[in-house]
Amino acid sequence: MELSICLPLFITILFGSIEASNLIYLRESLCLASYEAARQAVSLDASKKDIEKRAKQLLSSRGIDNPTITFSPDDTTNASGGEPVTVTVSVPASSQTLLPKVIYGQRTITAQTSFVKE
Repeated sequence: MELSICLPLFITILFGSIEASNLIYLRESLCLASYEAARQAVSLDASKKDIEKRAKQLLSSRGIDNPTITFSPDDTTNASGGEPVTVTVSVPASSQTLLPKVIYGQRTITAQTSFVKE
């Protein structure tokens, strides 16, 4: 009797903990990718293609596919010194979870980093 009451509760807590850890890992991976991309974007000789390649390389090594990477300003090579450069990396939450995709709907996990152009 106790097993039939406690087992569903235990399994719910177990899978909830795994899913929460998975989303925290996803968020931290996006933070790392946006940081590294922004750091490269403010250097003097970085092209947009190289910056995107670096961010995608970091994310693919962590098993995260199809990120969306945006820049502000859009052309970082023509940004003047002292101008803030922002890199935003996002991915749909439903593409990286264990639970059914309907639970997360259209939610997107996003990380953003800004640095000042050199």
